[in-house]
Amino acid sequence: MKANSKVIEEIITNESIITVFQPILSIKKRALVGLEALTRGYYNNTIIMPDSLFALASSAGLAVELDRLCRKRALENFSSVKSQLGRDTILFLNLDASIIDLGVVGSGVLLGAVRGLNLNPDSIAIEINEAGVKDVESLHSFINTYRSHGFIIALDDIGAGHSNLNRVALTRPDILKIDRALVKDLDKEYYKREVFKSLISLARNTGALVVAEGVERMEEAIAALDLGVDMLQGFHFSEPRDISYIPFNSLTERMENIALRFKEHALRKISLKSIQEREYETLLCSIINELTNIRPADFDKKLRQVITKYGYLECIYILDQSGIQVSNTICNQTILSACARPAFRPAPCGTDHSLKDYFYLLAGTGMKKCVTEPYISLASGNLCTTISAYFDNTCRRQFIICIDTNSNSTV
Repeated sequence: MKANSKVIEEIITNESIITVFQPILSIKKRALVGLEALTRGYYNNTIIMPDSLFALASSAGLAVELDRLCRKRALENFSSVKSQLGRDTILFLNLDASIIDLGVVGSGVLLGAVRGLNLNPDSIAIEINEAGVKDVESLHSFINTYRSHGFIIALDDIGAGHSNLNRVALTRPDILKIDRALVKDLDKEYYKREVFKSLISLARNTGALVVAEGVERMEEAIAALDLGVDMLQGFHFSEPRDISYIPFNSLTERMENIALRFKEHALRKISLKSIQEREYETLLCSIINELTNIRPADFDKKLRQVITKYGYLECIYILDQSGIQVSNTICNQTILSACARPAFRPAPCGTDHSLKDYFYLLAGTGMKKCVTEPYISLASGNLCTTISAYFDNTCRRQFIICIDTNSNSTV
């Protein structure tokens, strides 16, 4: 093979690139929202994948030329089928973010290419991987320029190891694309779900839509939808293909199938929550009945009996009306010894819980009981749910019983 600079020069001169497209779908709308354009190089009967292709161009000082060729070919392909796809279909156009540092802001090449093909800027989403930009001011200027012309701004690879969330505030994207690394096994991994959930919240609070990239399994799609994602993209629906060979009929079938499965999932989740609420109510009533005639001095003794009786509970403790713990935290030693870690310790008597949601939601709203969202217990390090409720005892004082149950177990 010739020297790398000669290879990339010939690829650009001969326009030896292949443009493929991957669908981006809205399950709620059962609609094709857009197509992401992806580029491969072609040289000497060999396909050159994007990372290698753009690395060649960068090392040869031809990043801008390659980027413009890729955009030109993607726009031409998209233009050829736009009338069939409908006005609302968006072309997701990757931008080699490193060229922003090379002073391309305001060149007008992209705008001219879009208008030259009778496309509207509002049907083009410019995907930016902000990690490739060193000059923050140039990035800001680039985005403001193209947004003023009507282009959609998408921030790519959010949640990847190199992504910098402070750039979200700078770029104010219209669309966040969550990286495939977070989507993989989303249905199985609690920590990924929590990070994913925080990114969804960030998008909602900043007015952005969210695409989950790299969806390969039905279960990942369901998990992403359950957490509030707007659009899905990945091999589960279609691998990147020539625009003429995108399987639109099978896409419709897959969207309908996922929509049906997601509806079943949502209904099952509601049903399980209802059952769980009844089980929590029964558990609380049973434990409170045992505490009603117990003096505060004897709380610990009774709680040890309770934790033995209900072997699936992790911890149990009692607060006064100001949120101060008046018993020790009585724990299921079988559960805690299996996951003992130095950083996690049960709270002692006298601990202030007034800033914990299982206290202030009761004290501030008049609720009869509170069931928290799952969280990592400071007592065990396990994923747990806390159930809390008021109770009165023989000394005519009101207390709050708090019960920690493992979120992966059933009551």
